[in-house]
Formats: sequence, C-alpha cells, structure tokens
Amino acid sequence: MVPAPVALRPFLHFARLPVRAVVAARRAVDADDEFRGRVAEAVSEGDVGRAGWLWLTRPPGWEAELESLASGVAEAGEAAADRRAENEARRRLAGAEAATQRAEAAVTAAQAEASRATAALSEERRARRAVTQEAEDLSRRLEQATGERDRARGERDRAREEAGRAQRKASELKEALEELRRTPPPAPEPVAPPPVTPDAGPAAEDVQRAAGALLQASGAAAGMATSLRQAAVALGAELPQPERPPARPEQAGPSPRRERAPRPPRRVPAALPPGVLDDSVEAADHLFRVPGMTVLVDGYNASQLGWFELPIAEQRRRLVDALTELAIRTGADISVVFDGADPVGPAVVPTTARLVKVSFSAPDVEADDVVLARVADLDPARPVVVASSDRRVRDGSAALGANVISSAQLLAALRR
Repeated sequence: MVPAPVALRPFLHFARLPVRAVVAARRAVDADDEFRGRVAEAVSEGDVGRAGWLWLTRPPGWEAELESLASGVAEAGEAAADRRAENEARRRLAGAEAATQRAEAAVTAAQAEASRATAALSEERRARRAVTQEAEDLSRRLEQATGERDRARGERDRAREEAGRAQRKASELKEALEELRRTPPPAPEPVAPPPVTPDAGPAAEDVQRAAGALLQASGAAAGMATSLRQAAVALGAELPQPERPPARPEQAGPSPRRERAPRPPRRVPAALPPGVLDDSVEAADHLFRVPGMTVLVDGYNASQLGWFELPIAEQRRRLVDALTELAIRTGADISVVFDGADPVGPAVVPTTARLVKVSFSAPDVEADDVVLARVADLDPARPVVVASSDRRVRDGSAALGANVISSAQLLAALRR
C-alpha cells in the first residue's frame, strides 16, 4: 500500500474538505509522481474529466492540450457570462418597461384623482362661501330681530306703566265717585222769604212762592258744586274757583285741601336723528357724541364677543384701549365694569386709560347689578348709554330711561 503524502494526512479524516485541502492536495499530487500514478490507476477520465486526466497521466503534449482546454473553458465561461448578462439585461429591461407602465398608470390615476379633488375643493369653497354668507345674513337678521324684540319689550313695559297709571287713576276716580255717593249734599242756609203784607193780594203770594223755589235750586246747585270740587281734589285736577262773597267772620281762613306728593323726575332717552335705526352703528355713533353723554359698558359681555380667542387679561386690555380711543374721538364719559375683583386688572390698563374708568364688581356681585345701580344713581337729567347684549341689563337700563345698544354695535363703532 502506497502511503499518502504527508501534506494530505491532516485531511484524510474530513467528511467535507475545505478549500485549503484542495490546494494542499493539488500541490502534494503534483510533487509526488508515484502517488499521482496510483491516483490515475484508481480513477478514469470520465471521473476527473479530460483536463484532470491529462494532469494526472501527463502524456506527451499534455500541457499544450491542457492549455487549449483551458482556453476553451475560458471562452465558454465568457460566452456563458455574456449570455447571463444579456438575459439579466433583458430581464431588467422588461422590469423597467413594466415599472414604467405601472408608473404611467399611477400618474394617470393621480391626475384623475387630482382633478376630482380640485373639483371637490372648488365645490366645498363655494358651499363654504354660501354658508358663510347665510350665517352673516342670519346674524344680521338676528341682530335686527333682537333690536326689534328689545324695542317691543320697551314699548310693552311703557304700555304696562301707562296701563298701571290708568288703572290707579281709574281706582282713584272710582273711590271718589263712591265717596260722592256716600256723602249727602250740604243743606242750603235757610233764607227767610220776604214778608207778605195783608194788602198784597194773589200776585204777592205768587212772587213769594217763586222766590222760595229759586232759593231751593240755588242751594242744590251749591251742594253739587261742592261735591264736584271734592272729587276734583281727590283726582289731582284743578277747577276754576268761582268768585265768592266776603266770608263771614266765623268762616274766615282757607279751607283744607289734600296735596299730592310730587313725582321724582324720570330720565328720558336721547332721541335719534330721523331715519337712523336703534340697532345700527350710526345710532351708536350719534349717541356717543351727545353732549354730556355717559357710556356704561358691560365689560366681559363686549370683550368676549370681540376677542374670544385671547386670554381674559388681553381681552380687557384690547377693550380698554379701544374705549380710550373712542373717548378721545367723541369726548364721551366712558366707564367699563368687569365681573369679579381682579388684582392684576390695573396692570393691563394703559397709561391713557384715565379717560376710561375701569372697575371690577365685588366677588359676590355681578357686573350687571353694578351697571344698573350706576344708571339709577346718575342724575336723571344726564343722558346715559348702556352697551350690553345681556337681556337683564338691557331691559333694566331701558326701564330707567337709558339708551341701550348691543355689544355688537359697540364693537362696530370701536372699529370704525
């Protein structure tokens, strides 16, 4: 038995030879002619191929034939590589063409979708403009309806006051009539008829009877006049005083009369120019310029309508700044009342705010009550405008004779 070359012995027990074993085996077989002959006897050309068989047996001219085989293998490898490259290029081209078709289809679909989205966006914008216009119309109609409602309520309150006064007057008149019915007319003072002389005859008797009838009618008329005068005094009316003869000594001195207590003066709202509506901005501008006008503003009612998106402190600052400009422009005496005591309030009031009086209600008092109390405390001869959209403030201020404008009117006037 021919022993294996030393270089191959470390790999004889491997089930699967690594790459370095192949290199070592080639070197060992190439250097050992005896072992190479034994390997050639153990295999055939079909087992190792023509190139392997030439390398093992090494017949004359084997190197030239092996080199020719190597060149053919190289050319075949290059051809195979070219074919593989061509196939790969064709595959990539087909993929690129398919991807291009897919991209073109996607672009076409995207363009169609963009066209539909553009049309939908245009329709949405038209619908939004229509909704916005409708909302503005509804808001305007709401403002007009609110103004008409407030005017109707004012008319209703005035009608109720008039009805109450008429009812009280009717009650007084009824009481006076009942008093007249219960009180008998005063008896006339007896007046002695003229004496009848015995020789006067029937004519003298007729004269005496006529005089008596006249005296009785005069007494009844005097009693009726007294009753009518008492009723007139009860109703607060004045009747012309008839001329009376000089009073007798026992009747001297004025007769007692009931005097009615004078009513306190009532504030009268300032009149608007002809053609100017109560709920218009022109009405607010006119009222602000009335001489001696006092303007009371329900603070948060106006600021939260005009700057609802800002913090409360910034709302107050914006409103006070705008009211200061209004005071400079019109000369009106402006006060604004906010709900609740706020220690940081003065910090947000500008230095020019001395033209606008800023105040906060007590913690347990609403600004509505403060505004209504100020309207009641002001001199009735002084015109007052209250700016608020709160129903309670508007109704109470109108009942006290103040002009009333909404917060929307105020903000519109501030932005002019």
